Amino acid sequence: MKMQKKYIFTLTIIGLMFLFVASVGTGYGLWLATHNNSEKTSTTLNCFKVYFSNSGIIEMKNIDSIINEEGIETSPYTLTITNVCETTKELQVRLNILEDTTVPLKGLTITAAGNISQETTAYENLATTKTTEKNVKESKLIGLVKVEPNETVRTNIRIWFDEKKAPNINPEEILKAKFEFIDTESSIKSSFSEILIAKKNDETKTPTYNTISTTEEGLYKIGDTYYYRGAITNNYVNFANLTWRIVNINSDKTIKLILDKSAGYQAFSTKTNAPDYTGLKYIYNNVEINNDINNYLLNWYTTNITNNNLDKYVAPFNFCNDASYSIDNFHTYYNAYNRLVTNKEPSITCEKRSADYGGTYNQKVGLLTADEVNIAGGLYNTNNTSYYLANGENFITLTPAEYYNYKASVFAVNNSGALVITPTTTQYGVRPVINLNSELTVSGEGTINNPYTIDIE
Repeated sequence: MKMQKKYIFTLTIIGLMFLFVASVGTGYGLWLATHNNSEKTSTTLNCFKVYFSNSGIIEMKNIDSIINEEGIETSPYTLTITNVCETTKELQVRLNILEDTTVPLKGLTITAAGNISQETTAYENLATTKTTEKNVKESKLIGLVKVEPNETVRTNIRIWFDEKKAPNINPEEILKAKFEFIDTESSIKSSFSEILIAKKNDETKTPTYNTISTTEEGLYKIGDTYYYRGAITNNYVNFANLTWRIVNINSDKTIKLILDKSAGYQAFSTKTNAPDYTGLKYIYNNVEINNDINNYLLNWYTTNITNNNLDKYVAPFNFCNDASYSIDNFHTYYNAYNRLVTNKEPSITCEKRSADYGGTYNQKVGLLTADEVNIAGGLYNTNNTSYYLANGENFITLTPAEYYNYKASVFAVNNSGALVITPTTTQYGVRPVINLNSELTVSGEGTINNPYTIDIE
């Protein structure tokens, strides 16, 4: 009997050990399969658990461009996203182009349908975003949606190259990209310049400067600079409790602003009997002297910007006071006269100083050039009350026009929006110009009722 009980006990122990080993093996196998599958199809980022229909990495080789009607029928990248936090979050879905990409992005087209939607659009027209992810060449926002705690949202994203914009793609070129998911609160805001450049016009289009601009032409790229032209309604900025208009984004991504209304009235100079008085500064007895207009500007800047602890937001800039000239029969014509009166061909470059006045002056405040007025939509001796610089006031520019019969003159804008020539002693409105630092961030939409407002630290 004892031997029988012992035998039964031994069998029981062996049976239990077998079941334990089997259950451990089955559990481990199940865990391993689930873990590997999870690694391939899901991830947790910020407050979001994301499930991909693929790995979340996009790699296109031997790319064939197709018409958009075919593109919207291609297989989508399906994203299923759950908010795992205890508060409502706004989810951003971005497409990041990786540095390994060799194919030009012109023609890259995207559409999204579901809780996050995006009409068929070119990738280059999407809003630019900043990312902390490494090896990213460019990041764009596909769309966003508010997600409640434990709520799940889904979207299908399709990506292709439009054959109308990218008809011939080298078979060896590849596209590598990945999706990025982040809640808006923890995202890095785009800089002011990035926001503006994302709204730029077709870079291949060149404005016609020999006519006025009366429509909202938008933002054009000229060299490495972006200029607004026409009846612009979305370039308002509130800064230092003053209303400004954006003129352009400079090549270093600083942003040029002009005061929307004149700060006051001031003659360019109290003297007109020498060409030197067309200079922002001039040299007398080997000493550089501020002209009257520059004293006015510097005092205004101290009062309104420096004394309000806002100087750190303003970048120094090489303001152009182009005093290059030619002489014909004792009549001095500054080169801007030939550009703007004769040829209607403005320039954004500045001649070096060839006399004891003029050239470029590096400082925090200045004036607009007459060339920039022409670029904005103004024209010599032609009224235009529609473009954004026309504000019903006379105002002075920084550009010399001519010197004749012992009278120095500069370009100005009259109260009908026309470029005109006036003696340096004329009392005209002063609209200070400043350049905001490149990495500032803003809120607002740039309209008169909701202007861009600088994020003050």
